[in-house]
Amino acid sequence: MLNRAQIENDNSGIATVSSSSTTRDARRLSTIYRDPQDVRTVIHLARSGIVLTLLLLISIVGNFYQYYRRPDRIVVDKSTGRVVEINDRDYGETESVQLGPEHLTDADKKYIASEFVRSLYQIDPATRSKDIERALRMMLPDSALKFARYLKQDNILDKQLQESWQGAWTAQDITIDSKDHYTVRVLGRQDIHRLDNGVTLDEPRQLSLSLKLIADPKGRADRNLRSGFLISSFDYKEIQ
Repeated sequence: MLNRAQIENDNSGIATVSSSSTTRDARRLSTIYRDPQDVRTVIHLARSGIVLTLLLLISIVGNFYQYYRRPDRIVVDKSTGRVVEINDRDYGETESVQLGPEHLTDADKKYIASEFVRSLYQIDPATRSKDIERALRMMLPDSALKFARYLKQDNILDKQLQESWQGAWTAQDITIDSKDHYTVRVLGRQDIHRLDNGVTLDEPRQLSLSLKLIADPKGRADRNLRSGFLISSFDYKEIQ
């Protein structure tokens, strides 16, 4: 016969064994296995992301290179069709084209002076405002501001518009001052056609202009028509 204490001890051992067995079963049931196909998919996506990132970096580097690299230069003499230069490789010179170091010349001074004067004195009502703006861009900013104020205060442009001014300009002589190589003298004729109280008038004028130039700090630029010079000041007189 078993006494009560022995029976309780036996029941306690059975409970302990049962509890340990239940814990092991729960651990087996809680183990999660990843689908191999899912793992392979994740790996492929990671590899694709790395490849796309590398391609993006290569594209960015290539874009920077294309942006900052020196552009190709090809010089062709249109009069003969001969190629003078390709990417700094010299193929010789022709009768009308010669390559050399960049420097400003008297021809550049004469060009900017003639274009400036033509913008002022060749008057086309349809393009008058654009011609004046073009002339102002060729001047030093301070000089352009003073000249624009003068045109506005004296109502010169309004008067020309009201009287339907038309003017033809003919440059007769353009020279560099022998004493000041930054002064260009222009001699020309302006033929004005206008209305005065309904009466048509033709007024020819012979003008002598003196233009003071300075070298543009920006070098050859669009504002100076790639000449490298700006108009600092100018004056004119009418020759009777």
